[in-house]
Amino acid sequence: MKRVAIIGHTGRGGYGHYLDRAFTGVEGAEVVALADPGDEGREGAMARSGAAKGYADYVEMLKLESPDIAVVASREIGDHLDLVLNCADAGVDIYMEKPVAASVAEVDQMIAACETSGSMVVVGHPWRGHPPIQKVAIPLIQSGKIGAPRLARIYGMGGQHGGDQLFLDLYPHFFDFVCQLWGSPLWCHAHLTQDGRSALPADVKEGVEGMGLVAGDGIKAYYEFPGGVAVDFESYRGDGKEIPYRIDVHGTEGTISLPGPMSNQPDIYYHPLVNPGLFGDDRWEVIPSEPPPDSEKWVKAHQRMARSMIDVLEGREPEWALVDLKHSRSLLEMAMMAHASHKAGTRVSLPLENTNNPFDDWK
Repeated sequence: MKRVAIIGHTGRGGYGHYLDRAFTGVEGAEVVALADPGDEGREGAMARSGAAKGYADYVEMLKLESPDIAVVASREIGDHLDLVLNCADAGVDIYMEKPVAASVAEVDQMIAACETSGSMVVVGHPWRGHPPIQKVAIPLIQSGKIGAPRLARIYGMGGQHGGDQLFLDLYPHFFDFVCQLWGSPLWCHAHLTQDGRSALPADVKEGVEGMGLVAGDGIKAYYEFPGGVAVDFESYRGDGKEIPYRIDVHGTEGTISLPGPMSNQPDIYYHPLVNPGLFGDDRWEVIPSEPPPDSEKWVKAHQRMARSMIDVLEGREPEWALVDLKHSRSLLEMAMMAHASHKAGTRVSLPLENTNNPFDDWK
């Protein structure tokens, strides 16, 4: 039985996307404690997670409880480095909220510390534990359902979060999805805008949730992948009345759309045309998948990955492929490629020469 301790911070990242419940009810796991500086938030999270004991100080919790696994649940990205370094120093394995850090340089510090301590780190990418994506959508594309893939178009959020605001936070889901299909991008060319004009150093600002410097209220990023596959990402302010958050994959013989990650609607749609119309076309077809979407689908996804993490730690083959720090580093590099490309005004390739946020020294 693996002893699990949860680290959250109400009012500062909370418990991320359901990470307080990632190990609740999971076979082979016992949630022994939870730390949160806020009394009210701590009590609520203890009730949700089933944690047996509560602490205000997570360092004290790690010392007194000696857990096997620490859950770094807060989505406050700027706190992640210290949290991971302290967990590694305590010699515990880690299940953590993504994105892991605000820069590639910070991820490198985490990797070095965890290699020294021997700590396993699993990054909570719930798409990796969601059967419709892993067992239906990806196999369909790989098996040729839409022919040879040529273009994946990603639609990011609008409103106050339009543009670069959530590029490090929410969109690594999409980045991981396309990397599962086609490997690492060969190059990126991006353009950021502010009020319709090219973003300038004066438009740089602090991003939300500790993600570091961002710029503009619109972003267009084009990634070229091996095999001639293009991945096109766009997000701009818009009116904020809708939540455009989907990916359409166009092949030589059809299209697959995944519009459901943010809602409880079908996860996968298929159309036999390469460039289908949006209106009046009854050839759009729902691809059946299990389990059906519900309000708990991402909680369950985390729990599947938590079980797979325990399987790995105990020497068994995991059912679900997990994301480690090194892969998370590559996903963060994809975001930073867009910053670097806009700053340089040209396409950029991996690896990036600068592992800090390119906007840190943009003058």
